[in-house]
Amino acid sequence: MPHTLIIVTIGVVIAAIGLLGLWCLRWRYLVGKPGFFPCVLVDGEGAGRRERHGLAAFTGPALVWFARDSLKPTPSCDWPRQGLSIRARSPEGAAAGWQVVHLASGGRTWLLVISQSACSGLLSWIEAGPTRSE
Repeated sequence: MPHTLIIVTIGVVIAAIGLLGLWCLRWRYLVGKPGFFPCVLVDGEGAGRRERHGLAAFTGPALVWFARDSLKPTPSCDWPRQGLSIRARSPEGAAAGWQVVHLASGGRTWLLVISQSACSGLLSWIEAGPTRSE
């Protein structure tokens, strides 16, 4: 019986190290990709409010967001460029250099806390997109 416990414990430790390794590889890959920027996604309001750290990037057709605490190779959230509404404001009492961006798409809203330079890039990306008539 003690040998079985030791073998199970070693198996669990190896599995945990493997998952941690996969998470580190995924995160290093995303951080190294050009155009990705760190941000905090705030979803929901009141007691259901969730704040999650991650990385976002504006691709051609969509704004994509990858959660830091995930192993998914695909984005945790994406917002199509067409129909995405963005409003930015500086947070009161917050450290200089950060912006709160209100995102609205498909009847839902989110907050994205990003750097001022990322906010400038995001606003430019939206403005440079195709118009609704195109």
